[in-house]
Amino acid sequence: MKVMWYFPIIPRTRCLFAKPKDAKNLRWHAYERKCDGMYWHPADYIQWKKFDDEFTEFDKESRNIQLGLPTNRMNSFGNMSTNHSSWLVLLVIYNLPPGLCMKQKYMLSMMISGSKQPGNDIDVYISPLIEDLKLMWDQGVEVFDGFSNETFKLHAMLFCTINDFHQ
Repeated sequence: MKVMWYFPIIPRTRCLFAKPKDAKNLRWHAYERKCDGMYWHPADYIQWKKFDDEFTEFDKESRNIQLGLPTNRMNSFGNMSTNHSSWLVLLVIYNLPPGLCMKQKYMLSMMISGSKQPGNDIDVYISPLIEDLKLMWDQGVEVFDGFSNETFKLHAMLFCTINDFHQ
């Protein structure tokens, strides 16, 4: 039997935007990023620019978030001969400055734990996350921005995935 812990992304992003400093940081990619032709951040890459060109309504709101979704197995008990498997599914907010993207405070997460890896059935476990992402893409969610002191409709998109599905 597997167990899944999911920390819903909608309440977590609402909490981040409620704090003025975090809300300001969440638009860093649009206003404070160094644009010198070098690749310092995912927003510097052509894929980000192509997405902005294709989805202009999404791009108009600098607070809309672009996410990376890495998954990886971890050895929770430090014993490689154990039959237990734990899989982390993280959401990394790429709107943030490089020094903050990978900070624990800003990662949105899920963990799948059981006797073996989720494999091809991972979609069953991440379905609550997918539903939240679909809602945030299609309809958006009302969020209070503590930096600008206003409510807006937040949308999110999955920019990339990084997977580790080896046996």
